[in-house]
Amino acid sequence: QASGYHPDDHSCGWVNNQFLWQRLRAAADDLLEGKSTWQPGVAWAEGLTADIANCPFGLHVHQLLNLDARGPKFVAAIDAGRSQVLGFGLYRLVSLANVALTGWPTFGLLHRICRTRFQEAGGDHCEPGSRLASRKPTVARIVVAAHAARSRLMANASQRHSQNRNVADVDLAILRDVTADLKLVKQLWFTKWQSNAVDSFELVSRWLGLDHEEPCCQMWAELAGLQQVLRRLFQIPCLSGHLRADGAVCPACRLAVQSFWFEERNLADTALRALADEAIVSRRDAVAAETISLLEGGAVEQTRFAIATVLTSEDLFRGIGHDGQGSGNGDLDSEDAQAEAKAVMLSYIDAVRTLAFSARRAAAAAGEPIRPLLVLLSLRPGEILPPEVQVTLEALEKQGLLSLLYLPPPPAQLWPRAWGKLQLWRPRGYELVLYLDADTLVLGGLEPLFRAASAAGASLSFAAANTRSMMALNAGVMLLRPDFRIYNSLQESMETLSTWRGISRWSGRPWWSEDSRPSKSGSFGSYGDQDHLNEWVATRFQLHGELDMEGYAEAPAVRPAAACNRSKDWFKPYEKVLAEGPLAGQWDSAARRPRPVIGGYCTLPMAYNFCATTTCLQ
Repeated sequence: QASGYHPDDHSCGWVNNQFLWQRLRAAADDLLEGKSTWQPGVAWAEGLTADIANCPFGLHVHQLLNLDARGPKFVAAIDAGRSQVLGFGLYRLVSLANVALTGWPTFGLLHRICRTRFQEAGGDHCEPGSRLASRKPTVARIVVAAHAARSRLMANASQRHSQNRNVADVDLAILRDVTADLKLVKQLWFTKWQSNAVDSFELVSRWLGLDHEEPCCQMWAELAGLQQVLRRLFQIPCLSGHLRADGAVCPACRLAVQSFWFEERNLADTALRALADEAIVSRRDAVAAETISLLEGGAVEQTRFAIATVLTSEDLFRGIGHDGQGSGNGDLDSEDAQAEAKAVMLSYIDAVRTLAFSARRAAAAAGEPIRPLLVLLSLRPGEILPPEVQVTLEALEKQGLLSLLYLPPPPAQLWPRAWGKLQLWRPRGYELVLYLDADTLVLGGLEPLFRAASAAGASLSFAAANTRSMMALNAGVMLLRPDFRIYNSLQESMETLSTWRGISRWSGRPWWSEDSRPSKSGSFGSYGDQDHLNEWVATRFQLHGELDMEGYAEAPAVRPAAACNRSKDWFKPYEKVLAEGPLAGQWDSAARRPRPVIGGYCTLPMAYNFCATTTCLQ
């Protein structure tokens, strides 16, 4: 089960070791541009081979680079079996348009390998003057279709900003044209190489060169040229342009925009336009005044309810080769590492600023009180924030957008992120605290949630949104009722995590290893604090169902007793996981009995889920 961002996103910009995958992509680009050569067996690249589930096209490029470096003898020996190891089967599963949008230069590498395979057998018969069209019209038709796709893309791209249309709509139309054109190319190509019974070597020659007797590699050249145009149009550049000395880049430096992003943006834009058409009063002239009022007006209510987020040391490390849970081989000693850490941390501060402003805007639009935003800072002993980050946070606090809480350093056995989220349970005078990841956006009023949870009383200690799979809780949106008893329970669970054995039912990964301690380059358990949170909640709390928000859109004159509904169909996948065992951390070895249930919990409605795919929006 791959942990990639989307099943159709093969760019590998969202997976583990993404900075190394980006480095591999850069190495492939440099080879094709003649800037460098490739040597098989590079240690940092060999370590990526186990990540095939998350990055199949990255592994495909790695295999092609190794094959190209080994020379004509190895290329000529490819048979059908070897072609599957190289990743040729991926082209059955993925459209040529999506291959182009991965950002991986597979077409250019295949063109190079195709020419190498046939260089001793008369060479590429698509060379100018070969008159291949008269002898092999089917092959010529494939090449012409690929060339036409490339030409139409170039023509559309040249007029992209000259049309009197929204650029997003133009981009979507361009990608739809590319998808249709490449669908025809793939259909013609597959029909050609799959026709008639052939032996294993001839089959690969047809796959690569369209024809065994008079091979033609031009299709790959046309597709490579088309991909270069797409990358120039849609590839997201790194904002800082920062490169480390070893060539590694930040995860988003060369992230290829995916076609489904445009489809979903179009769907969302269409829905927003429809909503705007229904509006009775236009707010266009009030935007500036509203912005000022959100910053200068509206008293922050200091009692009962609060919003909170956490910034930690792991955020500092995210840009220098760590996975966000402390693992990796980077440190903050070098100038490059410090610059990249500062850039990443500043991007988190921008996210916090946006979170604060969106919460205020949503509250003002709904006529609700502005709740305080608590920013908990959790740093390791001896660590300090970069000066630019510190100044920015203090300026935001001075504006009244947030309140900074400097936490004491975590104990040696706990990661700063786990320590920061633990502190959310420490009572600070608030009845309820809504934790939101820093990159969350508030799109509507939060008071109905606070009212419903408050009405439930002490029977509701915790609530969280489900993950997209509906099989676990997402630690990115959590409503909790601070309580020292629960605080102590969670701290005890964290401190005993090193004794947990077996496989997590939430991610299928081992709970702990000796390399998983904060003092070493491991991670917090197998999958960070989210696995641990799910296990702790499942074993120490009683599930009541989904929090019922009915009747809380407005403050009711008589508060109905809020309830959680467990009859929802989407509870079945989650309940199935809850029923699995063994249950890590449930047995109290000292007391020789299971640990008792300490509270009740509910899931949050789908409106609080991270659900932004086309399927969910529809």
